[in-house]
Amino acid sequence: QDYRLGIGITYIEMNVGNVKEVDRRGFDLTTPYRTFRWAEGGGEGAAPQPRSQSSPPAVPAGSFSADSDQEKEEWVEAMQQSIAEALSNSEVAERIWAVESNRFCADCGSPKPDWASINLCVVICKRCAGEHRGLGPGITKVRSLKMDRKVWTEELIELFHHIGNAVANQFWAANVPPSEAIAPTSPSRDRRRFLIAKYREGKYRRYHPLFGNQEELNRALCAAVTTGDLAETQALLFCGATVTCDTGDPQCPTPLALAEKSGQRLQMEFLLHNKTSETPRLEVGGGEEKAYSVPLPSVTHNGFLYKTPSMAKPIGERKGQEGTR
Repeated sequence: QDYRLGIGITYIEMNVGNVKEVDRRGFDLTTPYRTFRWAEGGGEGAAPQPRSQSSPPAVPAGSFSADSDQEKEEWVEAMQQSIAEALSNSEVAERIWAVESNRFCADCGSPKPDWASINLCVVICKRCAGEHRGLGPGITKVRSLKMDRKVWTEELIELFHHIGNAVANQFWAANVPPSEAIAPTSPSRDRRRFLIAKYREGKYRRYHPLFGNQEELNRALCAAVTTGDLAETQALLFCGATVTCDTGDPQCPTPLALAEKSGQRLQMEFLLHNKTSETPRLEVGGGEEKAYSVPLPSVTHNGFLYKTPSMAKPIGERKGQEGTR
């Protein structure tokens, strides 16, 4: 009756849960206080068949029932991701979102984006993050704000405060035609096309005045990294300056060494994350065909599981039955 009314039957703290598949149609959701087990039903409209439990005697055993293998798989995935979300930490996300422009996806504008490209210094939503992954790590390095806690150093968080979506888009999205922009509801194909143009091809970027002059770009980069002008460093790098160019200084042979000598730790952080980044370039012959998207897990799943009436028996009786099998 609760199921038919759409009423939740129980509350489960997923941060202490674990999902384990036991056979083709079954899985256990275990917690310290109860084991929930998925059970295959006996056909349409039939009551689900309970399975033996290993929970304490005072805790009733429970069974869940699904209508199909696909539904079972969807619930397993949803529960696994719910556990991951419960174990995640929102502290980094809250600090990144303290900058207003970082509260919306840098690419489509979706609110509360909880993924990021740590070399581009943009905060992005889950759907755009999947397409970013498809561009490859030479273009964009995708990390979660909530689950990849080890990568989020103080310097990287500060970098997202100084660059972030506002400064990054002043460079990457300086010339986006309204007809080519994407929205939170845009389909994957449109997102892919837009992100290829934006980051792989650099189609919408604001070109640096030194664009095309390699020697001058490198010289300007060596000067920029000794200052706090991160936007200038970003523009120089993604317009062709070489991150490991020769500075001409034997004591500090690379821009990274110059930044370190000058005490510019945020410049150092930016250079480190872009040591292997590729310079955007237009591809002849449809670069889109080479792209692929990587769907990222969702922690939202709509639907209901219903729990059958408990058929738990005293532990002594259960053990006796199990011993005869």
